[in-house]
Amino acid sequence: MTDQHTAHESHLAEAVTALLACHDQLGDEALALLAAEKDDTPQGRRARKARTALRDTADTLLTAVQTLATVHGSVALGIDGAVSHNANGTPVTLLPMLSTQQTLLLDAWELLQDAVDHLDTKTFPATKKNPAPAREPARTGGALLRLRDGVLALGRELDARGLGDDAAECRDSAEQLERLEARVCPQPVPTGPVSAEAGVLQGVGR
Repeated sequence: MTDQHTAHESHLAEAVTALLACHDQLGDEALALLAAEKDDTPQGRRARKARTALRDTADTLLTAVQTLATVHGSVALGIDGAVSHNANGTPVTLLPMLSTQQTLLLDAWELLQDAVDHLDTKTFPATKKNPAPAREPARTGGALLRLRDGVLALGRELDARGLGDDAAECRDSAEQLERLEARVCPQPVPTGPVSAEAGVLQGVGR
């Protein structure tokens, strides 16, 4: 196996592992939304919409994982598209053709873009009246971090294949996920002795 194949497999394995971890950690948020939606209130109805959006996101995420797993297998087997030929070696397009690795990678990237946008605008929509923070910020924050890892790993694979523009979009989506995490999973403000000690330290050197 060539070094190039090994590098491709590494990027793809990193992406798949990170995306599956993201899916796993979203489970607590789904359970929290399910509990909240049982109340017949505006908050409960918003929770129901959010859980539906989260389920759609997870479905899109898993489809991307399956697509990347197919690419990983194609790399390992040395398969990159397939088309029928006649006796003279001329391609025959009358029969179904196997998608190329590049086509599958771009399909997976489009799915991940949809998943990121869906989280940002549907599951956790930003409005003044309903900022929609995560109900399980620790686990959801971890899920967003792993999704970011997966997006960046896919970006490295796209970059290695000469798809620089698409790789740049991956980095843009990674930044979008950072902003989303800061918005929906805010860090708790320290209180008590820790907060007081921080105040003393801040005054040192002024």
